[in-house]
Amino acid sequence: MAVMAMNTAKELILKLLDEIPESKAGEIIDFLLFLKSRKEQDLHLEPEEEAELWKLIQTDERISADRVDELLKGEE
Repeated sequence: MAVMAMNTAKELILKLLDEIPESKAGEIIDFLLFLKSRKEQDLHLEPEEEAELWKLIQTDERISADRVDELLKGEE
């Protein structure tokens, strides 16, 4: 079951990447490289932190890499 969920998640990621404008490619690459460099336990977000990040993504607001680190570490 986990393999099926992973395949579904990867398929969704690839679908979303196909839909993203070329002008955002650099941002996506930077974010993916950031995620790849982090340890799994460093990537856990609290529900409030995740909601804040999704709000920023949906409104296309930009935040600094330092702010992302703060959110990932749970610092305010």
